[in-house]
Amino acid sequence: MSSIINFTKWMIITLVAVSATIGAITIYYGASLQVKYDGVTGKVISEILSPTLHPDAMKKVYMPMANTLLDTGDMAMTTIVRVPIADNVSTADIEEAMITIAFDESVGAGGMPISEIVESQTGEKQRLLKIFRYCSPITAMAIIEYSDAFSTYLPCRIALIEDKSGKRWLYTLNMDVLIYGGRPLSKELYEQAIELKRVMIAIQKGGAKGEF
Repeated sequence: MSSIINFTKWMIITLVAVSATIGAITIYYGASLQVKYDGVTGKVISEILSPTLHPDAMKKVYMPMANTLLDTGDMAMTTIVRVPIADNVSTADIEEAMITIAFDESVGAGGMPISEIVESQTGEKQRLLKIFRYCSPITAMAIIEYSDAFSTYLPCRIALIEDKSGKRWLYTLNMDVLIYGGRPLSKELYEQAIELKRVMIAIQKGGAKGEF
C-alpha cells in the first residue's frame, strides 16, 4: 500500500514539475515574441480580451487572406476579387457592358489603356492590361472621414488583364477589407460601403459576361 502511495506522490510531483516547465517555456517564448515583434503578442492578447475590430474581421478578412497567402505565396492575391472572362466575350463587349452599368448606377468612370501605351512607347506587342476607374464622390469623402489612408484606394478600380496563359480576367480590390477588416464602420458609412461593393461587383460580373 505504501508503495502505491509513494508512486502516486511521485506522479503528482512529476506532473507539477512538467506543468511548471511548460509554463516557464510558454512565458519565455511569449516574452521573446513580444520583444522580437515589437509588442504584437500583447496587442493580439488585448484584442482577444477587449475587441476593437469588427466581429467578422477574422472570418471575412484575415482567415481567407491567410489561406490565400498560404496557397499562392502572393500577398497581392489576398486583397483582390477576380472574375474570369468568358472566351466568347470580346474586349469591346466587356468595355461596353462596364460603361453602361456604371452609367446606370450613376458612377463616374474613366480608363487607362496601359498595354496600348507601352506598345506605342516600345513598338512591342504587350498582353492586355487596362485599368478602369470608378468613383462615387460622396462615398469617397465619407471613406476618408473614416481613414485618410483609404484615399490611396480611391477611385475604385477594375483591371482587365490577360494572364500569361492568355486567359482574361477582371480584377478588383476586395472591399471586405474596408468593411470588416478594422474597427466597425458607422451605420451610414457601412451602408454606403455595402452599396459601393454591390455596384463594383455588378460592373465586374457584367463585364465578364458582356451583359448589361
